[in-house]
Amino acid sequence: MPFRDTEVARQLQVFGFAHLRRAAQDAVAGLEHGFGQLIRLPSDGRPEERVTEFDILTGLPALGSVARSAWVRGICEAYFGRRHRVITSDANALVGDSYWHSDGFYNTPFLRFVLYLDDTARDTGALRFLPGSHRADNGWTGDPTRHVIRHREDLGLAGGDVPAVVVESRPGDVIVFDTNVMHAAWHGDVRRQLAFNCVGEPETEAEQLDTRRYFLNRYVSGSVLIG
Repeated sequence: MPFRDTEVARQLQVFGFAHLRRAAQDAVAGLEHGFGQLIRLPSDGRPEERVTEFDILTGLPALGSVARSAWVRGICEAYFGRRHRVITSDANALVGDSYWHSDGFYNTPFLRFVLYLDDTARDTGALRFLPGSHRADNGWTGDPTRHVIRHREDLGLAGGDVPAVVVESRPGDVIVFDTNVMHAAWHGDVRRQLAFNCVGEPETEAEQLDTRRYFLNRYVSGSVLIG
């Protein structure tokens, strides 16, 4: 791999996200085939709204192999500082915009590994991030988050004009991010996405509670916690 686990972990700590080019290149064919078995798209290829299937690692062995890979383990253990577990997985046919949000500001860190089966660019639904917004101790919870979510009313900006880092990707790339980080996708049509979420083995009652809450919240679309 053209990256080191510790370097990726440091990028996650500083920015809240990292782009791993070609990290899953060998799995693309299997992922393509498996996605088609999990989600049947209409004949025109465009569902009217987002389609999601959860808990897919057993039914999609190629993604299970990625989730169990040595480089995923290395990144997780470098970031969490302990052994990790995969707690949820999902396949998505995404349609249209994904508005600015965090997956919840938790004191316990969680990582999401995302693989797109279609090219994504600035004008075709690429993920974009607000660097450092995963750090609750930087004051991101509360007003800054509210202003970004209310970008048009409070900032006078369209969602795609909020200053951000756009991570364009190709099949075989992996985007990993701390799920506290503010993120969105704009100007996209249908994008096929696969993902799994990881956490360090909980060691305290608070971490166990956060993990249970996070697991349940993954099944509620649009679940966002603002401080």
